[in-house]
Amino acid sequence: MAESKSIKEFISILGAANVTTDSSGVTDYSIDGLVPKAVLFPENEEQISEILKVASRESVSVMPVGSGTKRSLGNIPPSLDVLLSTQKLDRVLEHEARDLVATTQSGVTLEGFQNKLGENNQFLSVNPMHQAHGATIGGIIASNASGPLRLRYGTLRELLIGLRVVRADGTVFKGGSKVVKNVAGYDLPKLYVGSLGTLGIITEATLRLYPVPERSETYLVSFTTLEKCAETVMELLKSELVMNSLELLNPLLVNEVTGRIGIELKRKKHALAIRVMNVDKAVSEQMALVKKVCNKARGQGVTVEGESENKLWDEIVNCPWNKSSENLVKLKAGVLITDVARVFSELEELSSQRALILYASSKAGNGIVDITLKGDTADLASTINTLREYCESGKGSLVIEAATPELKSEVDVWGDIGSGLALMKRIKSNFDPAGILNPGRFI
Repeated sequence: MAESKSIKEFISILGAANVTTDSSGVTDYSIDGLVPKAVLFPENEEQISEILKVASRESVSVMPVGSGTKRSLGNIPPSLDVLLSTQKLDRVLEHEARDLVATTQSGVTLEGFQNKLGENNQFLSVNPMHQAHGATIGGIIASNASGPLRLRYGTLRELLIGLRVVRADGTVFKGGSKVVKNVAGYDLPKLYVGSLGTLGIITEATLRLYPVPERSETYLVSFTTLEKCAETVMELLKSELVMNSLELLNPLLVNEVTGRIGIELKRKKHALAIRVMNVDKAVSEQMALVKKVCNKARGQGVTVEGESENKLWDEIVNCPWNKSSENLVKLKAGVLITDVARVFSELEELSSQRALILYASSKAGNGIVDITLKGDTADLASTINTLREYCESGKGSLVIEAATPELKSEVDVWGDIGSGLALMKRIKSNFDPAGILNPGRFI
């Protein structure tokens, strides 16, 4: 980029205190081994607009981030000029408690947002990874992160009702509404969910909320075989139960989670974590039915409530990343619900053959499988390619969500995108004709 000229303009827009260019400072924001030439910390939407006007004019590539918890998602960028952090856009702007709607700036952390909503006994119904590490609302929308609660509440696409975005040329897009009952027409804000900052920089979001349930209870139950787990999942899904979360865990993850929070589960095999959140009476009735179905399959379980339950779900979502992310590879598979157990079996066979450490969980009612692996790069590459072929043969997918640059250089991050690739390229070209926003990370 026209480095000195652009940086001088960024300093003029933001002030020197909000621009980091020294080598020690920018190194902390490296992505896949690439170090940005500058890190920018705008304080408002107007500054972001001015930054993108300069970047568009000077062909400066811009990578937007919130707290940076998802920086590893995507291909290795061909270059990294400027990293733009939204962390200083950190205000909850409106909370219409009676309408169950709130508007927030994109740099607000999910944890801070939930604390604010909790003052009115409401919450945003997502529980993705890295909440305790500062995951922001904008980053969660841009990556379409959700978590085990998606079984009951859906993803951000169902919860997002309005959005403000600064496009690549600095113009501001406003879409949607601040009420749940929106007007008819194209729902353009949904286009930005999962767009990874390639179409614009999210500055504000209006989100649908839910009341905090009166009571929550989880039944953690293990089975003699993976097949018994799979059969029980189908029985639970066919029943009249209204579950908030239904998670299938592999044995190593069961051992790790129960050991870290001190839960005594007699049988350390494949297990289900079944969560019901509702009024007190409904939870009691629903959990009685849960246990009846599980007992039929000879499951052995333990009931978890209160703070232990919160810790349990935090560990399920974040383990083993709670300990260390060093040399860990994170994958996400999307398959048919009926294929989840087969993916687990394939995973366990592949990891055993190659002596890989495997942690796996699945949102068993949605067909999403979260996989964490650790091992030799060559073995990991071979395993990912084989597993991807297996998933894609059943019309599923496999995406690398986090990996070392060495592994990314050997294995395609996204896999077969399918017939939608040409359409996505046209959308990208229309929204960002100069290709300055997160170039190469996705398309």
